[in-house]
Amino acid sequence: MIRKGLLFAAAAASFVVLSAPAAAHGSMEPSHGGVTTMTGETLVEFVQTPEGGDFYISEEDLPLNASDYSGTVTVTAGDEKTSTPLVAEAGNKLSATGLEAPAGSKVVVAITPTSGGPKTFATFAVD
Repeated sequence: MIRKGLLFAAAAASFVVLSAPAAAHGSMEPSHGGVTTMTGETLVEFVQTPEGGDFYISEEDLPLNASDYSGTVTVTAGDEKTSTPLVAEAGNKLSATGLEAPAGSKVVVAITPTSGGPKTFATFAVD
């Protein structure tokens, strides 16, 4: 009888654990009016500006220090590819001055920690 009670308790406990919602890794909502994508644990937001493009990086809703990163942005529009370096700005903002991303293009940003480590790639389709 005790064995049946323990089996029932274990089954009930596993049901509770399996039915619990998964914990989120932060919001996917854009903070600066752009579009977002998640790559691994890093959220990247792309904002087109009159000067080019800005990229905001964060993890679990916490901004990453842009001065700890470098990178490039590659835009593919039709048969043409152009690359623009990213420059760290204040806070979690990396800017690509002169970036042109026309409708229908693909934007790939490659971000690397300045201390070394793997690159993070994020891809955006421009409408």
